[in-house]
Parts: sequence; C-alpha cells; structure tokens
Amino acid sequence: MDQRKTIAVYGATGYSGRAIAKELVAMGHDVLLAGRSAQALRRLSAELGDIDQYPVALHDRNGLADLTAGVRTLVNAAGPFADTYASVAAAAIAGGCHYVDISGEQQAIRGLFDDYGSAAAAAGVALVPSAAFYAALADLLIALAATEFEQVDDLDIAYHITDWVPSGAAFEARLRGLTQPVLQFDDGLVELTTQPAARWVDFPAPIGRRRVVAYPLPDVLTIPRHVPVRRIRPAMTASTVLPPFAVRFVPQLSRLYRWGTRTPLSRIFERAGAAATGGVRTRIANDPTHFHIVARLSGGGAHRTATLSGPGIFDITGPIAARIAARTIEADFTASGPLAAAQVVDPAEFLNALRDSGVRYRIDARR
Repeated sequence: MDQRKTIAVYGATGYSGRAIAKELVAMGHDVLLAGRSAQALRRLSAELGDIDQYPVALHDRNGLADLTAGVRTLVNAAGPFADTYASVAAAAIAGGCHYVDISGEQQAIRGLFDDYGSAAAAAGVALVPSAAFYAALADLLIALAATEFEQVDDLDIAYHITDWVPSGAAFEARLRGLTQPVLQFDDGLVELTTQPAARWVDFPAPIGRRRVVAYPLPDVLTIPRHVPVRRIRPAMTASTVLPPFAVRFVPQLSRLYRWGTRTPLSRIFERAGAAATGGVRTRIANDPTHFHIVARLSGGGAHRTATLSGPGIFDITGPIAARIAARTIEADFTASGPLAAAQVVDPAEFLNALRDSGVRYRIDARR
C-alpha cells in the first residue's frame, strides 16, 4: 500500500464487521476491508461500491504488519476475541495505528490492557476495546451519571435483554466465558471463585422487579479507567441467559459446568451449556433484541439512577463502533494507551446522536 487508508475493518465480512464497514462508508470514510477470505471480501466490496480489500490471516505476521502500516485506525471485528486480539493489537502497535475492537469478553479485554497497554502508550497508539453493543453505551451513560461525584462508592449495573439468541462468534465467546472466572471490581479487579446467588433489581416499568445473576461484563474493566469508583456489581437478568428452572441453582450449575468442561465429558457439558443458553454456532441473519440498562450510583451521600434502552444489540454495533473509530482519526485526537469509550467520544453528544437508532436514556438524581 502506497499511502495510509483512513480505517481498516478486520473481520469485515462477519455480521458486525459488515455493519461497521457499511456505516463507515456511509459516513464518507476511506475504508479498507480486511479479513481471512479473499472471496468473501470481494463480494462485500462489490456490495459497498468497489471498496479496496486486503485478505490476510491471523498467523500472517508480515501481512498484518503491512495492513497496519497502511491505515490510521484498525477496527477488529473478528471474534472470538480471545483468539484474535493479541495478533491484531500487536500488529497495530507495531504499525503505529489505533486499535478499536467490539469485544465483550472480559479476559480478552484484560489481556489487551495488561499485555499491550504500556507498549501502546509508548507508541502513541490508542487501544479501545468493547466499542460496541450495550457495554459501550453503559460506559457512556455512567460517565454522564458520575459527573457530580468525587467518588462513587457503589455502582450497581443491571442489563435486561429480550429475544437474545447469541450466535456465531458471540455464541462461542459465551460458552468460553462460562468456563472462566467472573471478574468483579472491589477496590480493584477480583476473580469470583464461586458464583454469587441471584439477587433482585428494579427496572423501570413495564419491566419491573427482576432476578439478576453475576455475568462477565466489560464494565469492570472499562468504567474504572475514567470514573473514581470503589465497587461495581454488573449483572444480567436471569431470564436473559438461563431457563427459569436453573436460576435458583446458578452457583451449583456454574461449578458443575466448569468442572465438566475439564473432563473427558467436556463435549456433553458444552452441548448442555449450548442448550441452556439458547445459542447457535451458525450466525443468525437478524437481530430482534431489545436491551435495557439500569445503573445506580451512590457516594458521599449522593445517589443517582441512570437508565438506557434501545433495539438491536448487534445492529447498534455498526453506528457505535464506526463513530468511535472515526473519532480516533480526527486531527485533535491525541489520546493513547488503554481507553474506554467515554475517554474517546463525548458521552452526551454521542448518546444523543444515537436517538435515530432508537436509543433513549435518562439520568435522575436524589440526595
């Protein structure tokens, strides 16, 4: 490549990668489509108006080096991210281009920050994981809600998602997440050795009071980067991820599943996990979901509740990731190292711009 393209999308032919590339093209950016299948890239290029392509495999270090040396920002949309972040992030740092991904995987985000954060900062490269889905929106929402707090003592975040059928790479990541410790934040990252019992959270009407379970969410890694917080308790409604009969047995089932996947019976346990979580390995072609977030912050005698909702947790990724990536190529963007979404874009401006995508939010204060 003779000159730097603006933004490359790696994994461009996947469900989310396609949506991100399409959004970037619509925004008028000079986009390079990258991924492992030359044939699939050619088809996508034709759909988007004859966009340049760059086929390269994850194990091709020289190819990735050439890719990152030729762009200003690289969006990694190829999951599961536990398998892709290291190769792509290392290449981005070596090539001097910013790295943005759409991972919701705790361990991948932790590895990105811990293993590549210092090198990225030294190279003037931004590392922006989880720039997608509901997690990026929660990060922005809580940045707004926390503006009047000197310190947030307790942050309780709960998600409720309807009609969620994780599929493809998202499904693979969920199964893998079931075998790993859940990270929480309590004056620093803490690995839960046992799954806590389910608890209850009040969502705005008409959802109402719902039982929630601890869930491996990105919030514990991204929010403390810009909010002075002591404790974070992120959770998902049990009905989102488990059949009704399993809710009261969450701690026991979690231990059993982790044990089972380490035995010769691992495939049986994996099939059981797949059945229980309702996911499929093949990528579904539509996104019928609706998501709701409620966050309660307290500290210094102040209390604040923030809520956000919207349709399509997968489809919303296109505009979210594209706009975050676009911010990194603006002339006044100088941040580097590990960053959360709220450290890259203006939270209020960003959330307000998503109203056309059906996103609505509200922040209420009480003292």
